[in-house]
Amino acid sequence: MSSDNKKYPVCEQAQRMHDVLLVSSFAVWAMLLGFAPVMTYRLLIS
Repeated sequence: MSSDNKKYPVCEQAQRMHDVLLVSSFAVWAMLLGFAPVMTYRLLIS
């Protein structure tokens, strides 16, 4: 039991890092998908 308790903070930090990477990857995709049509529109208009 004590060895599991020692491993838990490392596992928790890895889970937090995974969550941050997952959210940031969604943010990057949302930014790209929102930004590409705007840039295409501006390039077509100008």
